[in-house]
Formats: sequence, C-alpha cells, structure tokens
Amino acid sequence: MTKKEQIIEVAKTLFRTKGFHYTSVQDILEESGVSKGTFYNHFSSKTQIILYIIQEVDIKVEEQQQRLIVDGDIHSKQIFHSQLRVKHSIYSTEKILELYNISMAENDEQLKKYMEESHYKELEWLAKRLIDVYGFEIEESAMDLATHFTGGLGYQFRYCNQMNLDTKSSDILDYNILRLEKNIEITKQQKQILFPFSSGNNQESLETVLSNIGTILEEIKKEHLSKEEQELVHFILDEIQHPSIRWIVCESAARQLKILSSSPKQREQKYNQIYDMVSKQARIVK
Repeated sequence: MTKKEQIIEVAKTLFRTKGFHYTSVQDILEESGVSKGTFYNHFSSKTQIILYIIQEVDIKVEEQQQRLIVDGDIHSKQIFHSQLRVKHSIYSTEKILELYNISMAENDEQLKKYMEESHYKELEWLAKRLIDVYGFEIEESAMDLATHFTGGLGYQFRYCNQMNLDTKSSDILDYNILRLEKNIEITKQQKQILFPFSSGNNQESLETVLSNIGTILEEIKKEHLSKEEQELVHFILDEIQHPSIRWIVCESAARQLKILSSSPKQREQKYNQIYDMVSKQARIVK
C-alpha cells in the first residue's frame, strides 16, 4: 500500500468513527504513520481527501455500469435496473452518502464544482438511459423522470438514516424503481413537462439519420432473414430513398421488425436502433 493509499484508508475510517469535523489532519498523520510533508504532497486539506474518494468511487461505478452494457442490450430494462443497483451497491459499501452530505456543507470551490457537475452528469445519464429503455416517446419528459427518481431516492435514504430505521436501502431502491415504472406510464398519458429534455440526437442532420439507418439495414440484409424480415428491410430501404419519406409508414414497418421474436439478440438490438431512429423522425413530422 502506498503512502497515499494509507492516508485515504485511515481518513475513511476516522471520518466514519470520529466524524469528519472531529477528525484533524494530525489524527490522520498519527494513525497512518506518515509525515505532514507527505500528507500535503498528496492533499491540500481534509476536504480534498473527500473529493478524491468520491471521484474514485464515481469512476468505479461508471466502469461497472458500462461493463454491464458492453455485451448486453441497451434497451433492456433488466440491464438498466442492474446499472442502478450497481451504483447503489458501491455507494452503500463505500458509505458514500455520508461523504456527500459532508461535501454539501464544505466551502471548498473545487469540491463544490465537482459535486455540481457530477449531479448534472448523473441526471443526464439517467435521462438518456430512460430514453434508451422506454423509447423516444418519453424523451421530452426524461429529465422530469430523472429528477423525480433521484430526488425521491435521496430524500428517502436521508430520512431512513435520520430516523434510524432498519429499512434495507436495497428495498428503498426497488421501491423507487417500481415507482419510476408507474411514473413513466403516467407520463405517456399526460403532456405536462417541467424540464423539457433533448438527448442531443436532434442535432443530427436528416442526412446523417438516413445514412445511419441505411448502414444498419444494409448490415442486416447480409444476415439470414425470414421472408417477412426481408420484405420489411427492403421496404424501409426503398422508402428512405424517396424525396418525401413516409416516416409514419416506416415506423410501422420498423415496429414490426422490432417485435419479431425469431431474431437473434444481436439483430434484435439493430432492429431496436432502427425503430428508435425512425420513430423519432415520425414524431418530428407529425
């Protein structure tokens, strides 16, 4: 273990046992056995240790969430829920919520900036993943859903800690995932939006969209397809060559491709991609 790692591990233990404000730099020096000079070579203050710990945990979360989706289906609810549980599990193990609470009260500009950026990054990631899983139909409401989910989860964790309840944190997460599903159904029926969200795909030119659709369909054509799949693929390819594309009709064809149950998983992902791109264009022209 390096000197820096020694400092971090000792600081974690002291922060949790004595409390952040009751732990001095001298306490950390004595417990870790490092000199003051060594400490300040790595950290300018106790607050900087918190920043480092939170950053390392966030990197670990991001890596594990990404690993879940590398070989999986980006549209899968199960993978999305697993990604949420990965973050919860790591945060619980590292007791990161306590450090987050401390960070909110500290007047450290670097820490405050990181926390603000991290919070927005989390909301944007969640909004985009909601669109991946539940479709472009909820795109405009994605940030509303993300803030509602994140806010409710955070306050319930804090309430549970403050009241010393024995409710399992994993039960709180599962409860909020269930509520998220219900909120999505409500969102699809109502048009009220607080924070309109755009995933950034609106910036793509029509030429780019057509090129992406064509590329994926040409790849699919090379595979062993059923007669119905062949007809639908050729139909969409022909349609996107026309000056006036009938996106609504293309959406219907893409939906049919999407629901074909005989398709291998990899091709199913491609069908989902096609459907997402086509359905978005169909909504634009409505």
